[in-house]
Amino acid sequence: MAKIGVSSTSDCLLCGQAPEDHDHLFFRCPYSSRCLADLKSWLGIQSSLNTLQRGFRQLSNCNSSRFKKSVMYASIVALIYLIWRSRNRSFWDKAFPTVLNVMTVLKQIVKSRVMAVMPKNVSRKDSLWFQNL
Repeated sequence: MAKIGVSSTSDCLLCGQAPEDHDHLFFRCPYSSRCLADLKSWLGIQSSLNTLQRGFRQLSNCNSSRFKKSVMYASIVALIYLIWRSRNRSFWDKAFPTVLNVMTVLKQIVKSRVMAVMPKNVSRKDSLWFQNL
């Protein structure tokens, strides 16, 4: 935003601690890092996902079922969207959604979207995992 003259600062709008760039916003920023930690806890992800590229690479190589991987991918994509939305809200609306708010919205979005397209051949184990999210 600063490069095109919309903002007077290049600092991260979520933490103000570093210049805003892709790597910082996803997930070096303390705000987005807390969101990611909560997401990993919610999904039971043990790996050290801490960048987008590493996260997608690790998910593609993990031993989870196709259904679980799909839920995890959908969750990460939803988190990216919600972090970007929080960033835009802080700039345009001077509103700052909390990490708790972001995670509450994320869980609602992911659960409702997955339920809308949930395949019929999901194993009982995966179905129970999803119900317990």
